[in-house]
Amino acid sequence: MTVALIPFTAAGPLSRQWFGVASSATLDDGPEAVRLLGNDLVLWRSPSGTVVVAPDKCTHSKRQLSKGTVDEGRLACPKHGWTFGDEGRCIFKPSGLPITDNAHLKTYPCTERYGLIWMALGDPEASVIDLPWDDDPRYRRIHSEVSAWAASPVHVIETILAKTDSEPVDVSAELPFSVHTRYRSDDGSEHRRLVTCAPVNSRASRVATVVWTTAPDADDAKVVEEVTSDLEEVRSVAESMAAPSPAVETAATPDENALSQDWKHRLSDLASSGT
Repeated sequence: MTVALIPFTAAGPLSRQWFGVASSATLDDGPEAVRLLGNDLVLWRSPSGTVVVAPDKCTHSKRQLSKGTVDEGRLACPKHGWTFGDEGRCIFKPSGLPITDNAHLKTYPCTERYGLIWMALGDPEASVIDLPWDDDPRYRRIHSEVSAWAASPVHVIETILAKTDSEPVDVSAELPFSVHTRYRSDDGSEHRRLVTCAPVNSRASRVATVVWTTAPDADDAKVVEEVTSDLEEVRSVAESMAAPSPAVETAATPDENALSQDWKHRLSDLASSGT
């Protein structure tokens, strides 16, 4: 049996991976607080329209910037009104004092794909997972959302993969915590689903779900309900595994499928690469 410890911290190999941490649609309403690998972050859409991810702490007052306000892309601290814009740069001090380099926020790599905001805490080792059907004219994306689960991302993916033997679908798993699935309806149309987890820590996840369909006249809400109906059970099972999951055991169990074994081995290799 091989057991690989996964450090759910910004110092481990997960810091070099992309994670879908928020929905693009919900960010337009103001700043959003996100916790990733134990780090408190703030996200907002800057004056240029790009998303900025920075520590959720003002460089002056140390107050949470996520409790501030955004006006035309400028994020204002709730304490003294220090204001930040593109690339996290401080652009205004109510005192009128000069703006020095230490006033600017540290920022993290960030991009948008599939209706999600993806970020990494370090220099990413690779690009965001490539899902070619997002550019396929036969498909249209109809759903992207992110929710908080009280479950380790390892347990979430394990639970999804454990169900694949009983479903007549195509399933594949990507590192570190993503599963995409293809479904076929009786009318011949196809639907695809992405479930990807951003680890808050070893006990909690931000779980993003994206759905595509080839059905041109389908009731989108019904399609989403059809291809995500199992996730309520997945969540219940994953959250019932109360113990954190800091390790991956790659020895196969009698009822474990080949896809789950392969994902665990690759995750174990990834975890070991940071030690």
